[in-house]
Amino acid sequence: MSMNGIGSNYCYMGAVANHVQEKAPAANTERKVAERPANLFISDEGRNMLREMINKFEPDSDYVNARELKIQNTNEVAWEHYTAMRGISSQTLQDGNYNVEDVMKSIMDTYEARYHEIVKEHENGDREVSYELTGRRSLTLDEDLAGLDEALKMRLANLEGYIACQQTNRAFENPDSSWYFNRNGSRNEGKTQDMISLFDTENRDSAVSIMEQTREKFLAAFKNRKTGR
Repeated sequence: MSMNGIGSNYCYMGAVANHVQEKAPAANTERKVAERPANLFISDEGRNMLREMINKFEPDSDYVNARELKIQNTNEVAWEHYTAMRGISSQTLQDGNYNVEDVMKSIMDTYEARYHEIVKEHENGDREVSYELTGRRSLTLDEDLAGLDEALKMRLANLEGYIACQQTNRAFENPDSSWYFNRNGSRNEGKTQDMISLFDTENRDSAVSIMEQTREKFLAAFKNRKTGR
């Protein structure tokens, strides 16, 4: 019985082997057919449809082609004026003995000085500049002054930061400033409310508003002086 069993198993295995051998040529033929190069033709309409589908499902990318960089999508003009204004202010506010009013005056003085410089440089036409990203090019007066306005916004952000630092210093100059770390305690409830007022943004907003109003007055005076009114 055991011999018959072995024989039957052997016959079964032989049948499977024969089946595999019979299928192998067919599989090889299919593989060869699949490996043959195929000529695929796509019409112009099909290409356009593929592009539309790719653009629809492709995620937005922050990649910017360096060849497509322009003054309008970089901050190089604003940064030039910002560094110039900051450099002048660093000379007038170098001893550390100044307050918020001094900082505000310095920012406005440097803005006005830079404004006059820009207008003078454009007396004979566009200004030639050379930047790291956009290279050499001509800058119109409007582009130059727009960059100066952006630089002023950056300087006003510096002003807000300075005021916030002053508020923080005043809040913690008191020896009892440990209130901050225990501010959730009931006995510090009144102190906490008083100290929070020191961090109010009203002073910062007021300073920025004054600067913006001063800028508008300067521009109006400059325009009137230019037109001879």
